[in-house]
Amino acid sequence: EPVLRPYALLWLAEQEGGDPESTLEVLTRAEATWLWVDTAAAVADHGESRLLVRHLDSAVQGTVPALLEEVRAVGHPRTVQVLVALAAAHPDPALAKAVRRAAFQVHTGGV
Repeated sequence: EPVLRPYALLWLAEQEGGDPESTLEVLTRAEATWLWVDTAAAVADHGESRLLVRHLDSAVQGTVPALLEEVRAVGHPRTVQVLVALAAAHPDPALAKAVRRAAFQVHTGGV
């Protein structure tokens, strides 16, 4: 199952005694992005706005625009909901606007 692959790889890395800080290195960039969206969806489901905003720091992408580009391309079924929740929670109006724009682009199938 491609959806479970990132979780399985992380579990295997931890079982083999891998360093928790470097376990993400076993994932491809797309898998890490998928996992980021999946985790953000769980956080959003629990209404943890501040945690969702802090979750931005855990993204492997160096900038928010790079993250948004990769999130739009990864094809996670909860991408729009995650982006809408992140836009609603983020205190920076410019960043929130960019995130809402990305959510709209994913929703409409645009790039």
